[in-house]
Amino acid sequence: MSIVVDLAELEQALTRHPTAYLLLPGDGRPHVGEVEVSMRGDVVVLSTPGRTARRVVPQRPAVTLLLPPAEPGGYALVVDGEASLVGEELHVEPSHAVLHRRPRPGSPPSATGCGNDCQPLS
Repeated sequence: MSIVVDLAELEQALTRHPTAYLLLPGDGRPHVGEVEVSMRGDVVVLSTPGRTARRVVPQRPAVTLLLPPAEPGGYALVVDGEASLVGEELHVEPSHAVLHRRPRPGSPPSATGCGNDCQPLS
């Protein structure tokens, strides 16, 4: 279970995560690629999507962006959305985002009772 977050805070959250991975369905297996992301309005923009993303997204646009924590023990940012090719760019319209990490010894239980340490972006 995850905590739904305010997507208005997404641009600020992206700046705290220097690395991003695009997860998408591939041909016969999932595909993961490191990408550079930025925000343009309410859309996450990937300026140089790879060959697999260009081939797969038109038929299967549901994607996830995973931004690992910047420091050990930090939170990963997970963004789900609908992707589309716009010229040379890949645009992701986010539908859901969470800050997530596995529970640590002695950490208090999640307010949602999900067993993980999920936090809203704000």
